[in-house]
Amino acid sequence: MPERISIVIPTFNRAEMLPKAIDSALAQTHPCEVIVVDHGSTDSTPEVAAGYGSKITYVRRERDFGPHFCWLEGVLHASGEYVHLQYDDDWIHPTFIEKCADLLKGDVGFAFTGAEVVDDSTGKQTMTQFLDWLPASGIFENRLAEEKIVGSLISPGAAVFRRQILIDALYQGRLPLQGHEYHGVGPDIFASLLSMLRYPKVGFVKEPLASFRAHDGSITIDAFKDRKKKADIAAAYNEVRHYYVELKAMQAVREARA
Repeated sequence: MPERISIVIPTFNRAEMLPKAIDSALAQTHPCEVIVVDHGSTDSTPEVAAGYGSKITYVRRERDFGPHFCWLEGVLHASGEYVHLQYDDDWIHPTFIEKCADLLKGDVGFAFTGAEVVDDSTGKQTMTQFLDWLPASGIFENRLAEEKIVGSLISPGAAVFRRQILIDALYQGRLPLQGHEYHGVGPDIFASLLSMLRYPKVGFVKEPLASFRAHDGSITIDAFKDRKKKADIAAAYNEVRHYYVELKAMQAVREARA
């Protein structure tokens, strides 16, 4: 089990929501460092971060260079071998890191848990995600979950990745032949796909230990209310999926030649 895992919280103008994300990170039962990365917030985010003192590492830039760079800067500041990307409007349950860490063995690329979607106005759970993707908690061959992972999306908010995988997925930002983009779409799904290309197994916790807040300010919720935005986000995700299939084919050719 990794001794310490880094939790990176990218944030932008969500001072009211940010404390719940930070508090949930600090409440983990496994040792963690918490890094909050703020690119260009114009609200009271700096004051919120200052209130945590030395409990967190706060990284700020006055200019916003986009979500990819914000995520990447946080991962580069991380000292742990494994990193959880925690969105500033969501939160994780206290045992999230501990139960994922139990599964992070040498041949496991990443670990993820089930998730719940919570309505911001009522505080009630409206749906769960990922819980039926694998039969139980444990370590599995990638092929058992590949169809689900490729066909849908594991949010980084429900996963713990190897630091190097995140760096490699985030650094390029836009894929080499990508023609469609939408607010950070790409690296969020590419991290899990790249993990499967490099490592044969995945860890899974069959419990909804990640909570996603459904609110009007959510990029995903906003996108699905607008037909064009919905089409744009789908096109961006499909490009990443096609890229994964192409890389997997290339990997097979190389292995055959070897």
